[in-house]
This record gives sequence, structure tokens and C-alpha cells, in this order.
Amino acid sequence: MSGVHYKGFTVQNLLAYVHERFGEETARAAVESLTPQLRTHTDPRTTLAVGWVPVETYFGIVQHVVNQHFEGNPAGAQTIGYEVTLRDIHSIFKMVLRFTTPAMVLGMARRMWRSYCDQGELLHAEENGTGVLTLRQFSYQTPVSLNELAGGFKAYLECSSAKNPRVEVIAPGADGSLRWRIISG
Repeated sequence: MSGVHYKGFTVQNLLAYVHERFGEETARAAVESLTPQLRTHTDPRTTLAVGWVPVETYFGIVQHVVNQHFEGNPAGAQTIGYEVTLRDIHSIFKMVLRFTTPAMVLGMARRMWRSYCDQGELLHAEENGTGVLTLRQFSYQTPVSLNELAGGFKAYLECSSAKNPRVEVIAPGADGSLRWRIISG
């Protein structure tokens, strides 16, 4: 286990999305694909929405869906991250985002990240004329997690005033930090 934790509501929201988008059988099979230790964190009766759960629970479910519905291609996780994030952005928050600029959303990313995850620092900077998001000190790094996060970032940017945003996974930094290039226009 990585020692990284997400809030419990992220798992609950992901499972609701999987159930709605891919059906009850996929949602059930995704939970069953987890180890018994991780499976306990999928039950909303015993897992608090504001409690911390191992990030492997969340990304284990994403990995199962990628394997079943995206032919195992990690880039399919971008669709999941994008759709789950759009689904979860409350309508009032979505309205507020429409009055923000992409730079404002990216500036808030650092604070927002810590609301969802207990590890890592999300930073935004400009490099060679494009925006770059960097996630430092985040020990859970898989192709699926990198792509799922890219999809979520795209959803937030799209809900702001960004025009046709794209978020591309780029090579990790020299210190092992995860990185994404933001392209809009």
C-alpha cells in the first residue's frame, strides 16, 4: 500500500458513476476485483464520506473499468476522470466556475487538492508558453492514475472559461513529480 488516502466520498461517487455509466454488473465486479482489505472501504454504511480511504481502493476500481471497457488502455482513465468530475461538480460550483478564468482555477488547485487527498502538493506554473500542473510528493503513480487525474483536471478547466482545454500527461519531473501540460484555445 502506498500510504496515500482519498476522502471516502470519492470512492462512493466513483461507484455511483460506474453503476450509472457501465451498469450494476461492472460496479459489482469492480468491487469484487479489490482485495478484501480494500473492499471494506467501498461500503457506504461503514465508510464515512469525509473519512480517509486507501487510494488503491479508488484506482483499483478505475483500473477494473479500464480493463473491462477501454481494452486495458490507461488513456481510457481520462474519460473516467473527466466524467466523474463533471458529474460531481455541484451545479452551484459549476455556475461559479463559469465566472473564473483557467488561471484562477489552476491557482485554486493547490488548496482543492488537499481537500481530496492527504498526500502531495499540486502546483501550477508556466513553461514555454503553456501551463503545467505538477503533483509533488505523491507516491501512488500508475498509468491509470496519471490519466484519470488528467481527465479530472480537464473537467475543472472546461467548467471555467477555458476554451477547448486539453490536459496531456508529460514526463515526470527529475524529482519524480507527476506532470501534465495544459493546452487551451
